[in-house]
Amino acid sequence: MTGADHNKILAIGFGAFAAIFFFTFFLLLIVTTGVFLALGISFANETGDSRQAGIGILGGVFTIIFYGVLGIICVLPTAMAGWKMLKRRKRARLYGIIASIVVVPILPLGTILGAYGLWFFFSAEGKQFYSNSISLST
Repeated sequence: MTGADHNKILAIGFGAFAAIFFFTFFLLLIVTTGVFLALGISFANETGDSRQAGIGILGGVFTIIFYGVLGIICVLPTAMAGWKMLKRRKRARLYGIIASIVVVPILPLGTILGAYGLWFFFSAEGKQFYSNSISLST
């Protein structure tokens, strides 16, 4: 296999992981925010004090911040790596290394993709591929 083949496989894999991360975090965000808001509303109705709904609102805000940060940490690097690798941009190797590290802990497919990515990016073939790569859009 050539460097271009390895690059394409990794780009598709990182794109797939970015999509999986995004949809997982988005669904968890919706469900968890709904649970917190329902908790706040039911707690306010049960006690008769409308100020008690603030706990649910605070939990919903915390949930949005939490999943937003997780999205920035997990979705953004993998999506950027996939996109930059498909376009063969100069910084694709850096984003690919970061994305490989992000997906390594996800057993079993993330570990395989992350190890494969780290092997390619630190191999002589990967270094040569990205030292000679130029942007396809120019």
